Amino acid sequence: MHEVRTNTRYIHVPRIIMTAMLVALFMKTFAVDLVIIRGDSMSPTIGTSTVALVARCAYGLRLPVSGTWVLRWAEPEPGDIVLVAPVDRNPRRVIKRVFELGPAYLNAEAGVLSGRGGSVKLEPDSSSRFSGFSYLPSGRVFIVGDNGDRSFDSRDYGSLPIEKILGKVLLYSGGLSGSAGKSHESKDAAADVDR
Repeated sequence: MHEVRTNTRYIHVPRIIMTAMLVALFMKTFAVDLVIIRGDSMSPTIGTSTVALVARCAYGLRLPVSGTWVLRWAEPEPGDIVLVAPVDRNPRRVIKRVFELGPAYLNAEAGVLSGRGGSVKLEPDSSSRFSGFSYLPSGRVFIVGDNGDRSFDSRDYGSLPIEKILGKVLLYSGGLSGSAGKSHESKDAAADVDR
């Protein structure tokens, strides 16, 4: 009589779950992230309750806790829609459009601010801060939202260090993200994500 031996491998469910969690954490930290937009500072381009796919590695790799760059291979360009780390008066991450990247000059004339990202309307209170040409130094970024009436952005709090950019929005429910949607006569800013 012949004895049949089978090579049985046991599935270790806890090991599979732990591996899946580590892969998901790695992907969210370094590669891609899904965010839900709350707020309408980027409407009509991106409305509230929209899900956006953010490429965290679009501009380089960073350390998770400190946020310092390990390796950088690109910089945001005017027109890019980006995920921005919390700023002073807004404790939440936001989705905004890059209006200008330093070194560059912004030109404010007749209540309109112009740069490589197009033109945006200035509210009376921000018109007093911007007049004529304003220099944006290297390593700084000026961000705005597409809905001028509802946006809290660089027109309110000024430019940000480029390190505040956490990633580039690649896709959102309703369309692809790209530089084609530069603003014209609209204000690009936001207080969107997780709000």
